[in-house]
Amino acid sequence: MKRLFTVVLTAILLFFGSNAFAQLSLGEGRWSAGGGATFFGLAGSDAEVLERFGFPKSIPGFYFGVNLDYAFSTIDGLSIEPGVYIMHYGKPFTFGLGDKKSYHANYLSVPIHLKYAIPTGGDFGLALFTGPRFNLGIGGNMFSSGQKYPGLMPVDAQWGFGIAATIQEAVVIQAGYDTGLTKAIKDNKDLSYVDIIAHRDTYHVGVCFVF
Repeated sequence: MKRLFTVVLTAILLFFGSNAFAQLSLGEGRWSAGGGATFFGLAGSDAEVLERFGFPKSIPGFYFGVNLDYAFSTIDGLSIEPGVYIMHYGKPFTFGLGDKKSYHANYLSVPIHLKYAIPTGGDFGLALFTGPRFNLGIGGNMFSSGQKYPGLMPVDAQWGFGIAATIQEAVVIQAGYDTGLTKAIKDNKDLSYVDIIAHRDTYHVGVCFVF
């Protein structure tokens, strides 16, 4: 499964990366860059068990990155918006009988959203978006299969929903929710964690600047 998602993620990056630069050279599409706050927690039938042993209900973080909003359709307001983001999460906590320690995780995150801009007129725009998000762990002790806490899977996938408000076609304020589609916790026989049913749910809110 890990190899499959790595191949899919690489293919998406290559396809949208080459396409994005091609569109930029033609003066099409709309780039934006920004960041904001993000949180993730575990959901699923085994998530409550992990929380009782000390895994936090919510781990805070921040993110930053870029998007390309490209109107690929003849339908007014419909576009596709791939992006590339760095997402960092961190929080000190104690799991089980272990010592309190600061845990962190970093992801390279690639959302691919289908976006629809609701006709509003004037200098204020409103849009809804949905689509998959692929996440690749790029560092952090939460990916370790240590003996004192359950390690996170280094690759996962989510499906997201959100809303974005554009002001003066220059500033975009957006908020979104991504629900996990894949397993979030590594198997660890020493801790009796095997086939844990839990996935990562993520919330984010931030600001992008259009250029």
